[in-house]
Amino acid sequence: MSQIESVIVVGASAAGVSCVRALRQQGFLGSITLIDKDQHGAYERPPLSKQILMQADSTHHDIALISDDELTALNIEAHYGDGVCELDPTTRRITLESGKALTADVILLATGGEARRLPIEGADLPQVLVLRHYEDALNLRQRLTADTRVAVIGGGFIGAETTASLSKSGAAVQWLDAAALPMAHLLPTELCEKIVANHCAQGVALTPHCRLDKFIEQPDGSVSILFEDTTSIEVDVIVMGVGMAPSTPYLSEAVSAELLNPATGGIQVNDNQVTKFSGIYAAGDVAAVTQADGSTVRHEHWQSAQHQGERAATAILNKEPPAAPVDWFWSDQGDLHIEMAGKILPTKEHLVVRLEGDWPVYFSVVDNRVVGAVSVNNPNAVRAAMRMIKNNVNVEPSQLANPELPLRKLMRG
Repeated sequence: MSQIESVIVVGASAAGVSCVRALRQQGFLGSITLIDKDQHGAYERPPLSKQILMQADSTHHDIALISDDELTALNIEAHYGDGVCELDPTTRRITLESGKALTADVILLATGGEARRLPIEGADLPQVLVLRHYEDALNLRQRLTADTRVAVIGGGFIGAETTASLSKSGAAVQWLDAAALPMAHLLPTELCEKIVANHCAQGVALTPHCRLDKFIEQPDGSVSILFEDTTSIEVDVIVMGVGMAPSTPYLSEAVSAELLNPATGGIQVNDNQVTKFSGIYAAGDVAAVTQADGSTVRHEHWQSAQHQGERAATAILNKEPPAAPVDWFWSDQGDLHIEMAGKILPTKEHLVVRLEGDWPVYFSVVDNRVVGAVSVNNPNAVRAAMRMIKNNVNVEPSQLANPELPLRKLMRG
């Protein structure tokens, strides 16, 4: 494609907004159209389970990814509340729910994901909520009172964050997880145990190993959660935090067969966010990126979405792509700020524990090289680890474990 004069970005997500900003910053003067089915436009997702849920006066304006004034300054035409219902990748033509059709030289698909719902009876009851959109957070917030009984289902970060926020609101919180220990698939076991114990000390009632059967609405509006062992609990609200699936409802069955990765469900792209169709790109949670070893990875965190949006912009303009950052992720759970970098290898042979402050820092080390780290309320430790990872610093595990040796010194090698 010799000359790019128009770009459509489908999805006002972190990836979508990152791309439109990068296009303008790198000198693109053509037309940019930003489209999202959400009438509230572009906003951050992480604050939904914290700020929006907990602060009655918070609105989507407080968590905006890009303001109307900036859209105007960047000469970006935004269509909010009018989602894409059809994509023809060969002609680069989209059809909106309103019936309007648009074409462009380039289309970036940055539609993120939708919260999963468990395939059990009663999962569609109005008392069963998810937390993915601003309206979801408002719905839950409006249901909360001092005596609301809430069940949070899911032992990942979304479940943990929602559980921590609800417990601070005064609600009676039941935390249900099919696993033995929440977050154990994400963090070192000892750290998970300490984090979960902190949440339970705030009044959360944890039920591990639970197997759900169905939800039954009661005459008073409450919901009975029935377990496979025939026990049950009564709650007023259920929040599902059981993961996310790529959002691609605008793809026909035939186009899905061409674009989607069957293992991840994401839109298959190379490391420049390019799909198999000329002029069609994908970035963020919806993208399944081919790695150097031939495997495919679909990331679901903010930093990766931002980077992929920038990478797509450079690919569209045929410019040098930005260097890949060290993977970094955070999770705010009540008073706990958890940060992770790189790859967490929880086996004892690779795990180095540094007893620093109230919360230990965990480093994953392979051949005297830090490959990952996680901390609680200690972001500086993870920042140091990110420098070590980026610079491939050689460091003795015994030095990492010694709190008398400053990490600032160790990260220089």
